[in-house]
Amino acid sequence: MSLNTELNTELPLFTRYPQIKQQLSPQQFACLPTPVKALPGLGSNAWIKQDDLTHPNYGGNKIRKLDFVLAEIKQKKKKHVITFGATGTNAGVATAMMCYRNQLKCTVYLFEQPLSQTVKNNLALMQAYGAELIYCGSLLKTVLSFYCSRYRLNKDSYFLWAGCSNSVATFAYINAAFELKQQIEDGELPEPEHIFVPVGSCSTLAGLTLGAQLSGLKSKVIGIRVAPAYLGPFPACTANEVNKVIKVAAKQMQDWGIEGLATIPKCQFNDDFYGDGYGIASKESLKAIETFEQQGIALENTYTGKAAAAYLQQLQHNDDSKPKPQLFWQTFNSADALAQAQQQTNNTEASNLSDKLQQYLDNKR
Repeated sequence: MSLNTELNTELPLFTRYPQIKQQLSPQQFACLPTPVKALPGLGSNAWIKQDDLTHPNYGGNKIRKLDFVLAEIKQKKKKHVITFGATGTNAGVATAMMCYRNQLKCTVYLFEQPLSQTVKNNLALMQAYGAELIYCGSLLKTVLSFYCSRYRLNKDSYFLWAGCSNSVATFAYINAAFELKQQIEDGELPEPEHIFVPVGSCSTLAGLTLGAQLSGLKSKVIGIRVAPAYLGPFPACTANEVNKVIKVAAKQMQDWGIEGLATIPKCQFNDDFYGDGYGIASKESLKAIETFEQQGIALENTYTGKAAAAYLQQLQHNDDSKPKPQLFWQTFNSADALAQAQQQTNNTEASNLSDKLQQYLDNKR
């Protein structure tokens, strides 16, 4: 199924709860709904939700969130977005693109992860979109640099947590659950038993979990941890942190007069596929990437490869007598983003960025 390049003027969440639209006023940056399709090469009950197609220039799950984040930036009249992530951060790329298209300044604090082609491409993309990149070394130093940033003295600054995650971003994936529910009702796919999604900064899993309950989906949303559980002594990617995000969103909806939240759901969280660390390939993720590649679907080792490994395991263990549909939520960009960014921005310097990165890493050794 091809990419939907038409902007949806009425998100299904707002059809159900019009008062939320009045509160959040998202900017329609993403191209929704994203398609669903069967993966017959993986079995008769294998399905995928293609959030790799949220935007024709750079897809992935961050674009959905930025619909809501951008609305808050404009409402608060901010002019400079500051965020952080690994050197291969997808969120950094999506944020840089959003800022470029909306005449906003963008700064990304970066910590190192294993160098791969995806990392090189994402660094080049952030550079192409004009982001200021500040290399900090370790994850802890990066978080401290983010919190102690000199830009906090500037009233025009908007600080965005890693993964494009904050309180408003969660609503993007509450809406995504309603979107999936509508596609099921329209006969595009059967209701899945499980939905597998990578979890890093928590808001995607939190939104889908809360959205599934509100929309009436019976599917169990399974978050596969792909990020460090703690940043130093501080919890980051844990079930408790996801549940906190769910509670904050539910409380906000209650304050807006939304009913049906007497029981707030808790997330389903799986630690088994994290492997040796953030961005480090595992035997299972490499196998999953190879398997999906045979189906014409690109994954990577930081996020989607590890979530796909859990999905494939579930397909393998599906009850042969009563097999049930399983859904993989694809969050990785599938567009030829680097070529398009360089063409649109005329930033030829970006094409040399990978060499500069390698020189930077060599100098640190």
